Amino acid sequence: MFMYIVGYNAVIRIMTEGPAQHPANFVTMIIFTGIFYFVFAWLREQVCTLICPYGRLQGVLIDKKTINVLYDFKRGEGRAKWRKDEDRKAAGKGDCIDCQQCVVVCPTGIDIRNGQQLECINCTACIDACDEVMVKVGLPKGLIRYATEAEIEKQEKFKFTNRMKVSAFVLLLLLGFSGFLFQDRGSMEAKFIKPAGSTYISHDGKITNTFTYTFLNKSYKDQSVTVKVLKPQHGEISSPNGNIMKIKGNQMLKGNVNISLPEHEIKFYKQNVELGVFDKDGKLLDSYQTVFEGPYKIQL
Repeated sequence: MFMYIVGYNAVIRIMTEGPAQHPANFVTMIIFTGIFYFVFAWLREQVCTLICPYGRLQGVLIDKKTINVLYDFKRGEGRAKWRKDEDRKAAGKGDCIDCQQCVVVCPTGIDIRNGQQLECINCTACIDACDEVMVKVGLPKGLIRYATEAEIEKQEKFKFTNRMKVSAFVLLLLLGFSGFLFQDRGSMEAKFIKPAGSTYISHDGKITNTFTYTFLNKSYKDQSVTVKVLKPQHGEISSPNGNIMKIKGNQMLKGNVNISLPEHEIKFYKQNVELGVFDKDGKLLDSYQTVFEGPYKIQL
């Protein structure tokens, strides 16, 4: 969990450099460890029954045609202990032999035979335990299974209803849209922000502003990028570290860059400029619009 928040690189640095070099991260890690130990050692199933909202949401969103982990009471009742070579149907007994295995394996301690309950987390441990017992006593599997209440009550076969078709179609649209966003997110994200309190410099007919850039390489390969002024077209860029910036895969790079514009192109005290980040092949990776400051001019 901690690695998911801060990244694996930070965790590796903490492990190799020692807690003394990263006291804040180390304390955070200890707190996370203590919370999870408390959950697994003492709180346990109470997370599902008291804290987690899934069970309550589940009760609101399902109906009699929702597929869920259910006990087939039509087939299982009346439950009775197993007797070898007994004709259970002739004796008026159901297929449930009341072995309690479904209760024993349930991580939240519920009896699925009492119907759908908010504590059920759909882990299907009861299905596996019941099927194993049914095989041993020579009865059909599926006494506890994925089914709908209507299917069990009316002994009907499952039907793919219009509501399910619409829900499946909407889900496919959302999955497709999510896939498109992941594919179209680009390999680079760039930002150019003026440092607080900075101002422009006028020299040789040019106005220069300093910006702090932040480049985020979203790909797993190293990239070499350059920055150009897209609008207006006569802008010039210089950087203390050179005009070619190298960014490692899945890393962030910060630094400063100077942008100069001819003074005659400065029409307003603050005007928009658009900067582009290009790879070594000249492909535009990302663009960013920021504010360029110049001398105040009275507009007639």
